[in-house]
Amino acid sequence: MKNILYYYHDSCGIGDFYLLFPLFDALRSKYKDDNITLLSTNSIKNIAYNKKWFDNYINTFETEYPINRFDRVYNWDIQKHGITLFYPPKKHFWEIISDNLDITLDRDKFPDIFRLNITDEEKHLVDEFLNNDIYFSSGSFQPAKGPTIVLHTGHPYKFPYGKTPNYEWWHELTTKLPNANFIQVGTKEEPPQDKPSRIVPDFHVQAENCFDLRDMINIRQVAYLLECTDTFVAIDSIVAHVSLHSNKKGIVLWGSSNPKTHGHEHNINLEAIRHCGQPPCIDKGSFYVPDDLNQRCCLMPENARKDVWPLVDEVVYEINSIL
Repeated sequence: MKNILYYYHDSCGIGDFYLLFPLFDALRSKYKDDNITLLSTNSIKNIAYNKKWFDNYINTFETEYPINRFDRVYNWDIQKHGITLFYPPKKHFWEIISDNLDITLDRDKFPDIFRLNITDEEKHLVDEFLNNDIYFSSGSFQPAKGPTIVLHTGHPYKFPYGKTPNYEWWHELTTKLPNANFIQVGTKEEPPQDKPSRIVPDFHVQAENCFDLRDMINIRQVAYLLECTDTFVAIDSIVAHVSLHSNKKGIVLWGSSNPKTHGHEHNINLEAIRHCGQPPCIDKGSFYVPDDLNQRCCLMPENARKDVWPLVDEVVYEINSIL
């Protein structure tokens, strides 16, 4: 029996980890008699709750190094693949990674693979919230008679850059649909005060019909929330990816990342106009580490031209087409 380590670096996104689920499933079949250990943060471990692909778990921040007991190590730092730097722009994430590892993915199993395990207690919390039977620190959900739409905004200065319109764009969206109930998910995490950081909270959309649920529920509960609501509007992010949990159809905004590489066909994928004339460049951050280079992205607020992002009216039209 071999001891195999899956190392998922703490700087890597939870969205890429979720997209790796078919790889983990295929490797579990390949190493069915071996011992697989996941080395990651707790938030990464949490999204794979009750999945049978890992035999052991080690917390990145709590273990003592070196850990010299493994026969094979998979470093799942997806950014090191340079997906938007080296590969044809129409080649999808799953095709790239599976070809690199010489693994065949069973796409017939995707619905089950991407279906997240959510406890009854976790579901009950979301159900209570939607039924206005629970009070969060941000208040109690007071739904109007219109549709319920989940929002994930990101922030222009949250790394990786160039993935979202400015605050005014998101606020205008809520005003264009005054009878809709918007539920905002994401993070309120503030950057540390003692050192430079690329951590920036997602926008807090200040609107009467927008309820702030950031940091109130975990990612698996967000997937269940998408399943229970009418649709969503999100940037390229874990929220857009976990629509695979229920195949909930939503609108996904694409800027410096590529819908042909990281997108999903059941969603409506709307791209910004990159006036630099270059293809999506999301992976530049892995190679050009200094932020003064990364922030030259043509979709950063100080660089972007007017109306490079899909118009709010276009998004409203697409929302109505779903409803």
